[in-house]
Amino acid sequence: MGEISAGDVVAAIGRSDELIIQETLRTKATTLELRRALAFAKGPANASPAAYQALPARMQRLVDLLTAALEASAQPLGPAQGEKPNHRREDAHRAA
Repeated sequence: MGEISAGDVVAAIGRSDELIIQETLRTKATTLELRRALAFAKGPANASPAAYQALPARMQRLVDLLTAALEASAQPLGPAQGEKPNHRREDAHRAA
C-alpha cells in the first residue's frame, strides 16, 4: 500500500491549514494508517494517555496532526470566552 497524498488528507479532514497537510504527508503514512489515526483522534481512546503512549511514534504524530486539524475545524474563530481548553493530549505527553 502506497503513501498518502494531499487529496487523501483533505478527504479525511477537509480543508485544513497547509502546514498540517504537509506535515501529515511527511509522515509517509499509508492510507490504512491515516484511517486508523483519524479513528483514534475522533474516538474515546484519544482520552487515554496509556492508549496514546502505546501507539508507534508515526501514529502518535498522525494523531497529533489530525487532532489539531479537527479541533481547528470545530473552532474556526478560536475558543469562546470562558471555554475550558482541551487537555487530553497534554495529559498524554506528561505521562511519557
